[in-house]
Amino acid sequence: MEGKILIVDDDKRIANLIDEYMRMYELETKKAYCGKDALAFLDESIKLVILDINMDDIDGITVCKIIREKYNIPIMFLSANATQYDKVKGLGVGADDYITKPFDPIELVARVKAQLRRAERYSNSKSYDKPIEFGSIKIYRNAYKVTKNEEEINLSTTEFKLLLYLVDNAYTALTRKQILYNVWESDIYDEKTVTTYINRLRTKLDLEEKHIKSVRSVGYIFEGKIS
Repeated sequence: MEGKILIVDDDKRIANLIDEYMRMYELETKKAYCGKDALAFLDESIKLVILDINMDDIDGITVCKIIREKYNIPIMFLSANATQYDKVKGLGVGADDYITKPFDPIELVARVKAQLRRAERYSNSKSYDKPIEFGSIKIYRNAYKVTKNEEEINLSTTEFKLLLYLVDNAYTALTRKQILYNVWESDIYDEKTVTTYINRLRTKLDLEEKHIKSVRSVGYIFEGKIS
């Protein structure tokens, strides 16, 4: 893999542990022990960020928001905060994954690799194709690009893949497990992650609930006139 994984944690023992496991699987890394250094290290060589939330100088939520202003790279939160509220908050500010401490390093590596695969497909898709349209929204499948009223909407790779999966399966009720398997390519994630991402899509695209409907006890269904 070209590029580095930025590990950000003010607990050096945890940062070093993650670094060791990443290198065992031939993933190149860079370590930062505070939010300020993490932001200073960010450049085009960084392909993914593993980010602790509870740091003394700049907390991970703030760091995530700043990163998202410029980069679409995957961001994975690490946190001792295990409540559903904390997870929803973390994912809501633009993170692609949320892992609670203590964690299994092997599972962390697996999740990192899954995020990198999606990001690689994103970066390798440069050609513009005929868009999928519904309402004022256009989706360019090959370019991983979405516009609304001709203005580009900044979606993460996971958000884009979720939107495309919903549209490709329009008028079909999809369970949360189906969505996790096809979008996150794994069933190890909490099903409530899907709900958080659906809400993010609705907000970012200013979609009415009639476009992405909740199906009680099942999951979600996309209903929209596609051209």
